[in-house]
Amino acid sequence: MSIRKIQTDELQPGMVAYNDIYCSRSGVLLLKKGTVFYPAVINYLRNMEPEAEIYIEEGLNKVEAAAVLLPVGATCHREKSDHFFFDGKEEMKGSIGQINAISPDVADEAAKEIYVQAYKTINEIYKNRKIKPYIKELNEVMDSLTEKLLDNPEMMLQIALLKKIANYFLSHSVNVCIFAAYLGKLLGMELVSIKELALAGIMHDIGKLDISPEIWGKKEPLTAQEFEQIKVHSLHGFMRLSSLGNIEKDTLSGVLQHHERFDGSGYPHGLRGNEIHLWGRVIGIVDVFDAVTSEKSYRNAVSQHEGLEILLSNSFQFDPELLNLFIKNISFYPIGSRVLLNSGETGVVTGIHRHLPFRPIVKIQDKKKGERFVDLSTELTLFIERILLD
Repeated sequence: MSIRKIQTDELQPGMVAYNDIYCSRSGVLLLKKGTVFYPAVINYLRNMEPEAEIYIEEGLNKVEAAAVLLPVGATCHREKSDHFFFDGKEEMKGSIGQINAISPDVADEAAKEIYVQAYKTINEIYKNRKIKPYIKELNEVMDSLTEKLLDNPEMMLQIALLKKIANYFLSHSVNVCIFAAYLGKLLGMELVSIKELALAGIMHDIGKLDISPEIWGKKEPLTAQEFEQIKVHSLHGFMRLSSLGNIEKDTLSGVLQHHERFDGSGYPHGLRGNEIHLWGRVIGIVDVFDAVTSEKSYRNAVSQHEGLEILLSNSFQFDPELLNLFIKNISFYPIGSRVLLNSGETGVVTGIHRHLPFRPIVKIQDKKKGERFVDLSTELTLFIERILLD
């Protein structure tokens, strides 16, 4: 076996890293030993760490990686449905109106205002493809959001759970931020750490800006080469944030590792268990939950009940203690909210089980049968489809 040291400008598609490669500024792992150098990965490393110390094994080459891929950052036609952002005032106005229409029984005015500010800020970042001009505004809204979560978490959580915003990319960023920060609170983190975790949550997918929207918006199954480009988005997000120079290592790790999985099946490094930074494990759970319970262009959302079932059925991919904490401590349905059951009946939530917050007690008013109370913790064939806002 012959090992050779090379420079980044000598990298060729198909080469395989023989060593772990770290960021010289933050010390965060950039590429793990065994990483295949696809074109998108080469481009990433040349930009992120041009003087990286790279070793490859002579003769070991993944020939399928040499396929021609769309260069990362290439300009291409964007369909309206593939926008990460709203570029029109009327679009934004409509979305804000959806939030402001939420009943004060579900979310107070302060919570709605914080959500709107976070939403507007991330929209500007995506629209202008820049973070630095908005970092002060972003930090201010993270301050407000985390302080509200500590004071009255239900108000912020309910907005995230309602899924009212049409633009998935924007609402998903804010929702993941809220869920992650709340888990940080439950873990007993200091306020400053919760704010930094919230920042990692809202920025976790910023690397999408460097991936072709033709791939993100594709409704057919991705090719192997396309999926390799998708997998690089967490690396690009890390690169964008680390270039600012004042982002904490924990935040960078959360962004970089939010697709790592507890069983080693994730990316970009295939880390296992506690090899994954705590913040990567936190964001990984809430990212999946919000994604599957949100509408996308290529599939319908599942109910919150089904979203939890998806997490539980794939529990081997997540930190078991964090997953248990998430499920047991989020009250999905506030007392007084109107809900639709999978039976087609509507009712009002009258009680919440802290150990099973997604299976509350519901009062149903039936014209024929009269008023009755259904405890969903015992009526296992029934579950809530969604909260009704009308």
